[in-house]
Amino acid sequence: MYGLVLLTVAVIFYNSAQPVTSSDETSKNVAEQIVSVLPSAQDATETPRGMREFVQQVRKAAHAVEFFALGAELSVLFYLFHKRLRLQTLWNTVSAALAIAVADESIQILSGRGPRVQDVLLDFCGALAATALCWLLFGVIYAVRHRKERRKEVYKPWAN
Repeated sequence: MYGLVLLTVAVIFYNSAQPVTSSDETSKNVAEQIVSVLPSAQDATETPRGMREFVQQVRKAAHAVEFFALGAELSVLFYLFHKRLRLQTLWNTVSAALAIAVADESIQILSGRGPRVQDVLLDFCGALAATALCWLLFGVIYAVRHRKERRKEVYKPWAN
């Protein structure tokens, strides 16, 4: 699990270290592929301004998706480390995600791109969404296991 988290962080940092021209080109290529698949996106990208705005939306979505994956990985990692849900597990997850988001934006200074508080918040919200979803899933798993254990205790006809 550690390796997966480190790999995800490396990919995030690699993407942030890309020069402006390379990053813009990658985003534009992804946006063009989305437009070719989704007919509804073609209407919004008919003008050059519409395409620029769509590319920006793709960039923002990429931030959120990267950090959603990271938030899910961190949630599982800290859950496995603590062996149960605790406030400390939640705190570790969101603190690590926020620290990585800040570091990610700081790296952009070196690549000639400006860091944005908006991107830090977007990254953090992606990680928070994944954390909330994982905690919900962990809670359901716990409830199902706990219910099965209680049923085994209640239905022991041979115990009398």
